[in-house]
Amino acid sequence: MEDWSKKFKKLGKKLVEMTGDIAPDQKAITSADIIITTPEKWDGISRSWQTRKYVRDVRLIIIDEIHMLGEDRGPVLESIVRVIKI
Repeated sequence: MEDWSKKFKKLGKKLVEMTGDIAPDQKAITSADIIITTPEKWDGISRSWQTRKYVRDVRLIIIDEIHMLGEDRGPVLESIVRVIKI
């Protein structure tokens, strides 16, 4: 998170981290340009997309660890990728 924050700060972008350990307040989330989160956290958040405008406003998702599709975390990654509209 620290590395990404430094890189995007130079571009004037504000990041927010959403993981199992970190739960920012609504104001921080809605004012962020970029959300960095785990697949599991995004899966849970995006299930309530109707009540979360910031989920509906997402325009780009970059997925790291795609190689994990065949492992324990694979089903969560697969469910996220399946619902993404191109």
